Amino acid sequence: MTSPENDAFVRSFARGLSVIEAMGRGTGSHTVASVADATQLPRTVARRILLTLAQLGYAVADDKGFRLTPKILNLSLTYLTSLPFWGAAQGVLEQLCVELKESAALSVFDGRDAVYLMRVPSAKVTPLRLGVGSHVPAYNTSPGRVFLAWQEAAATQQYLAAVELKPHTPRTITSPTKLLAALAVVRARGHAWVDGEFNSMFSGLAIPVHNERGQVVAALSVNLLSGETTQAKAVKVLLNPLRSAAQRLQSMAPSFLGAASQSARVPMLQHS
Repeated sequence: MTSPENDAFVRSFARGLSVIEAMGRGTGSHTVASVADATQLPRTVARRILLTLAQLGYAVADDKGFRLTPKILNLSLTYLTSLPFWGAAQGVLEQLCVELKESAALSVFDGRDAVYLMRVPSAKVTPLRLGVGSHVPAYNTSPGRVFLAWQEAAATQQYLAAVELKPHTPRTITSPTKLLAALAVVRARGHAWVDGEFNSMFSGLAIPVHNERGQVVAALSVNLLSGETTQAKAVKVLLNPLRSAAQRLQSMAPSFLGAASQSARVPMLQHS
């Protein structure tokens, strides 16, 4: 675990958060040894943190080790319920899903991935299971490319230096040069279209959501079955409804968008 330590940095708190994140990346119980390895913390430190989490009710110990409890959801729900737009945005996405008959989602950027704040699935039966808090790579998904396309050039270079462009499918762009060219197209067109690069069965169309200062603070997107339509047809049918939904979000909750912009400017996250 790496950290930018200074006078304002609480090391023990950061270590506790790293343990929670490590436990969330796996399933079942976690041993002191596995948590220590995942966080690069001494085993004695990992053990004390796990026992503290158990004492506070955020974890429970069993014969195999420690596992998180439902109480841990309070931490993530605190963020969501603090957003004044929450209930209204849910209605906007539900209306968009009904209108388009496609799944709709609202995402933010954590410096590495696009993170779903909410997602309304369509009536179609699909294997794509993404819910609140789900992370998807930025480089090969439509909401992720929206964030990369509108961030500063220095931040994009930092991203490319830190993230491996893995080929999730044969269509995935894994060349930094080609990705930069694709991002230039996204910015010029005002939307991102990605077909079968993260999951070969799906394509996606996404647009930026701006705050009152014009900053891109979220992405609004829809997913379709790959091959079900062409890019040109998808843009013709879906783009205007997406833009209308984004405008409703921006007009009903400018305070949220101002606050959410902080998530778009966080430093590159360090993953253990």
